[in-house]
Amino acid sequence: MIKQIRNCQKCGLCINQKPLLDTEKQCQVFWVGLSAKKAMTNTEIPLSPNTNTGMIIQKIEKSCCNVSTYKTNLVKCLPLSEQQKLRYPNKKEIDSCFENLLSEIHTMSPKIVFLLGEKVYSSVGKHLNIDFEKWNGFEYTYKTFEKIHYVPIHHPSYIYIYKRKKVDDYIKSIERIINQLL
Repeated sequence: MIKQIRNCQKCGLCINQKPLLDTEKQCQVFWVGLSAKKAMTNTEIPLSPNTNTGMIIQKIEKSCCNVSTYKTNLVKCLPLSEQQKLRYPNKKEIDSCFENLLSEIHTMSPKIVFLLGEKVYSSVGKHLNIDFEKWNGFEYTYKTFEKIHYVPIHHPSYIYIYKRKKVDDYIKSIERIINQLL
């Protein structure tokens, strides 16, 4: 599966950077961000602890001892603007890469898939024909599809930037979901 994704050229973003991928492994919790960031090393993984998003996810993972996780993005390669700045992936790029996401989910067999932010959960909902409910504060709901719980949540970078004083509340609410569903 990893080899297939590494060789993907469907949307053309691979010319900017090869796909950013985690280590292939069975997991209980699966994190899905929007798109890859610029890799600084050959060993970098998606949602790296070197980023604000990854740092918050790492805190959640540490608080839920013994939970195996996998991190990925809807779009595995780096979307760059004409000015070579990171940009949001477009619909074509998301649609082209969605098959890769499904392949990762199938291979990793998670029990819970956290969808980070509105763009991610709306894209996954559209592709899987799931009608997600938007969160209310830090109260998150989930939908079960093919025995996997899909949970749309705030993107951790949103929490870091706009709700920094509430990071602990955010972490505790996700911890509760993990404990409830595993």
